[in-house]
Amino acid sequence: MCAIGWAIAGQAQRNGWFGLDDRQTQAQSSAQQQASPNGDATDTNNAAGASALNKSESAPKPAAEHHGNSPDCPDTDCISILVNGDLLFHAGLWNQFAVNPTATDGTAFDFTNLFEPMRKYIDASDIAICEFETPVAQRGGPYSAYPIFNIPPEVADAAAHVGYRACTHATNHSWDQGAAGIARLWDTLEADGIAQTGSYKTEADSTKPLVIDSPTGGGKLGLVTGTVSLNGMTADQDWQVDRLRESGDPHHQSDIDRAVAKAKAAREQGADVVAVAMHSVQEYLDYADSWQVSEAHELADTGAFDVIYGAGCHCAQPIENYNGTWIVYGLGNAVTESAGPDTIVNNQGVTARIQFAGKKGQSGTWRVSRIDWTPSANETRGKYQWCSLASDHPDGTCWNETQDAAVRERIANVIYSMGADRNVVREWNITAEQAARQRPSK
Repeated sequence: MCAIGWAIAGQAQRNGWFGLDDRQTQAQSSAQQQASPNGDATDTNNAAGASALNKSESAPKPAAEHHGNSPDCPDTDCISILVNGDLLFHAGLWNQFAVNPTATDGTAFDFTNLFEPMRKYIDASDIAICEFETPVAQRGGPYSAYPIFNIPPEVADAAAHVGYRACTHATNHSWDQGAAGIARLWDTLEADGIAQTGSYKTEADSTKPLVIDSPTGGGKLGLVTGTVSLNGMTADQDWQVDRLRESGDPHHQSDIDRAVAKAKAAREQGADVVAVAMHSVQEYLDYADSWQVSEAHELADTGAFDVIYGAGCHCAQPIENYNGTWIVYGLGNAVTESAGPDTIVNNQGVTARIQFAGKKGQSGTWRVSRIDWTPSANETRGKYQWCSLASDHPDGTCWNETQDAAVRERIANVIYSMGADRNVVREWNITAEQAARQRPSK
């Protein structure tokens, strides 16, 4: 049922192969947003002719500290990003949300309810980032699923509406519809106000780093991405899709160098932290495969990235701290059509909030301070809808109590299987977090 990734060059072919919400402006550009300045109040209480100045009353109010949209911030500033797995659509999924499939005005499908339960997690983060697995069709179709995807563009509309502020789209399906498919996806996300990186209409776009302001003013995020494979296809121009080809490929080092160059350019443009998203093709694994480990470690060793996270395997995978760099190897699927028992992990995912703490504009002060994660199901009581499997049951039962508990335990065991520190990496209890926010301050 899931997209199947063809092998990268030199390997045998194999099967099995993350409007804007009310918090955001609808006119957001595709590249960057600027936070509004704070603390611009000035003294208006100094009456003319006063013989003395009351400094305690007349001094400008200090700027508000920006702690990020997270329960705590152990430094002056924080940026929290939300990441989850692939947006993976087959006809059996999109047909459930059809309104008038041939409509060309954006009303062909309504995926709002599919994404809606994510909103509480997105609202508890600063920058939500999706992984757009496939190209989109023109409005009204025609549409196609595996093996050459061309999905309804209303998926992007719903992603924007629920609150995703950025998407990466360097995947093994990026070239499914050639340059035209890349252009349609780019234009659709841009029209929806979603910042993006990964595949490009122009060479000039491919060289520009993506830098996003935190809406809380806590700092700026740089975002880089790359895919190991294009399912045996070759783009017309190498710059059209960001790549991270395996060691031994003649392009491997140039791919690493380009990712690092983008990270450096992002920092030159003010990024306080830089994340890199890796798209893999080995599917349904509960461990990180050899490419994931070697590529992530090589990227970490450059010192250019503050966190590394991955998708593409359609499976939840471990979290590792490698020489001080946190790596989230696989986030599974965010939304997807259900697969059968042999590939049941396809129906599961992880949503993670990664919080960076530091001092805005001061390099060397930033680090990952916490990673909150929630396991998820692709169904809510028999209907396609993202559903949290967390132990606080924020969405009630997803499949059934027994299956929910078993999958939650399985994913937890996988996440901690490479020794992640439970003081940093912890299950996300959104219920307790929301209750704490609502308590009046003393």
